[in-house]
Formats: sequence, C-alpha cells, structure tokens
Amino acid sequence: MEVATPTVEIDSVLDHTLVDADAINEICFTHPAVAALRSFNKNFASRALNRTELRLFLASMAAFNRHTIGGIAILAGRLSDQVLPHRPRTGHEIGAHVLDAAIDEYGLRESATHVELGRRFAEHLGISATDVESRANACPMAIELGDALFSWYREMPTAFSLGVHTASEITSVKEFMAWHDIFLKFPQYRCSRDQPEFEYLRAHYVHEPGHVDATRICVEKYLDVLPAHGQLLREGAERYLDLYQSMFHELDTLIFR
Repeated sequence: MEVATPTVEIDSVLDHTLVDADAINEICFTHPAVAALRSFNKNFASRALNRTELRLFLASMAAFNRHTIGGIAILAGRLSDQVLPHRPRTGHEIGAHVLDAAIDEYGLRESATHVELGRRFAEHLGISATDVESRANACPMAIELGDALFSWYREMPTAFSLGVHTASEITSVKEFMAWHDIFLKFPQYRCSRDQPEFEYLRAHYVHEPGHVDATRICVEKYLDVLPAHGQLLREGAERYLDLYQSMFHELDTLIFR
C-alpha cells in the first residue's frame, strides 16, 4: 500500500509558538490513541485469543514495527548531524539517548534482536514466522502505519522524526506493561516469566520505561539547542498517534467486536 508522506513547510512551522518537552509529553499521554490502546488492552485481558486472532495480532505488530529498528538507529545519527554544528563538544549526547533504544532493539543487551525474540515468542504460541511476516495476515492500518514509519524516521525533518519516536516510545511502554501480564494470565498461552520464549515480552517490560525517560531527556536537550523546532516535533508525534489510534481501533473491532 502506498502511503502519502505528509508535507511539512519548515519555514512556516518554525515561526509558531515554542513547544517544550512537557507539552510534547502531554500531547502524547492525552491523545485519543492512548484511549484506543486502553480499550484494546481491556478486551485483550478479558479472554485468551484463538489462533486466528493471535495470528492477526502478531502479524499486525510485525507489519507495524517492520521499519522501526533501523529507523531508530538512523534517527540517532541524524540528530547528531543536526545538533553538532551548534554543540560540537556535546552534541553526540543528544543522539545517544535515542541510540540507547536501538541498542536494545538490536539485541545487544539480550540474546538476540527483538525481531528474533518476537519470532520465537510467536512460534511458542503456535504462529509460524512465515505467518507473522505475511502482510496478508496483518490489519490494513498496521501496514499503513508501518509503511509510513519508513519515511518518517528517514526522510522527514529530524524534529518531525523525533516527535514520531517520542510518541512511539510513550505508547510502547503502555503496550508492553499490559501485554506482559496478559500473556502470563491465561494458561492457554503456556507462558512463564523464566521461559526463554518469553524473553520478548520480558525484555520490553524491563527496558521500555527507561526508553521513555531517555526520550524525554533527548527532547529537552534537543529543544534547548533548537527551540524553534518544537512545532515540527509536535506534528510528528500527532501524525504518529493519529494512525496508531486508527490501528488499535481496527484491531479492537476485528478481534473483539
């Protein structure tokens, strides 16, 4: 599916009222996307999914996150490139807060990349890697958001990309805190905390809160250097959250309604 890339007029955006890190976090935490995820999680916690529903859920998450790991690493470099002319001695510190999340995604603190951990977890649940990776098994909005993330991390203005990343981290922690407990709740999933196959959820449960904190610090430092870019950052967060809301509303409807 071809996704239209939003047009951002940088000069006009930079003339708007300044936006700080607190405002960006408030936008993310109060956006209706959070309510859509909360509704999905409430239903997710109400019963075990059957195999068809699990395949839809896991394939949708794979399609949604397909380009995120590489995108995070690329964003860290783009941040450094943009900030270093203004802060030649300390500029790399800003990109490092994003790179920390990429280190986890690439599995440098675990036994494998998070993509591989996800495949192992899916196979434990009876869903093959082929099924998980097939876009035909994902919901349409997950494919649309996943395709959009490719250009949002790589091609949009850096501040816009950082806004996308900020919203992604804030929603991710709300995903995995809930999903960790949900998959332990139902015996049908045959999960336990110490299982090797459960490392996918365990790793996110451990690391995602730290990613949120690191991203907030990154945004604060970035806007300290480039305060006029706050509106671009806000736009990236809102664009991400709009599609994210539609994705979880669609999943909630397809699985539980």
